[in-house]
Amino acid sequence: MKQQRSQEKKYNRASRILILAVLFGSGAWSCSQSGQAPNTPTPIAPRSVQKPISQGTPTVSTEKQVVAFSYNPIGRRDPFAPIIVKEEKQAKTGERPPLERYNFSDFKLTAIIWGAFGYNAMVEAPDGKGYLVRVGTIMGPNRGVVKKITADRVIIEEKYKNFSGETEHKENVIELRKKQEDTQ
Repeated sequence: MKQQRSQEKKYNRASRILILAVLFGSGAWSCSQSGQAPNTPTPIAPRSVQKPISQGTPTVSTEKQVVAFSYNPIGRRDPFAPIIVKEEKQAKTGERPPLERYNFSDFKLTAIIWGAFGYNAMVEAPDGKGYLVRVGTIMGPNRGVVKKITADRVIIEEKYKNFSGETEHKENVIELRKKQEDTQ
């Protein structure tokens, strides 16, 4: 890059000197054509320029060679990947709330309660304890969310990642058990 700039400067100087020489020469030629006697220039002897000789010091080239840079990514991390990655922590079964410890198929829907605040559902966990569920309650080991409670069922939407890494939605339904099914 520096060599290119220095070459451009040399080229600019040379072109300026050439232009001045042409203009000056054309002006001198036109003056000699006007009928006046041309002035004969006195020859000037060229000066000899002597370079100082330094003894014992080798001459060093001031031009630097430009080396092309290439990046080798082997053994290094991706420079464009984020440094801090959010990881979803899988909580242990004992640390989770009771509704998140069991699968949907393990719950029994025992009652649907409706009133001024909408529908609520009572579910029984496999340990025999009952829990009140509303829309927005988190249930199941994959953190499914209760989306809708109707007169005879609870619909839970569960988000999960498939084998290709895409997030998919799955609806699970827990239906109210009839009185005749409980007596068997």
